[in-house]
Amino acid sequence: MRAELKRLQKSLGVTTIYVTHDQVEAMTMADRIAVMNKGRLQQYADPQTLYNKPANVFVASFIGSPPMNLIEGELETVGDNSVLFVSSGVKLKLPNVPPA
Repeated sequence: MRAELKRLQKSLGVTTIYVTHDQVEAMTMADRIAVMNKGRLQQYADPQTLYNKPANVFVASFIGSPPMNLIEGELETVGDNSVLFVSSGVKLKLPNVPPA
């Protein structure tokens, strides 16, 4: 049914607003998705952007099947301007990424 709805929408060339609580349904059917939480827009983007670059922890935990793994931790700067991710006694050096 999902494929048929998407085919109809494209063949008719109409804009369609489809509301669902099913992340998989939204990710497979939509060109753009508005992720809402308690009546507030969290992120509006195409499915690929939502999956690869979630705007916040809510979007990251809501999108994806299986759900994304989230690990609490802190960032630490060390003497050579390296950045470490520190969590439960584990320290991981993060790659140097030039500013955007």
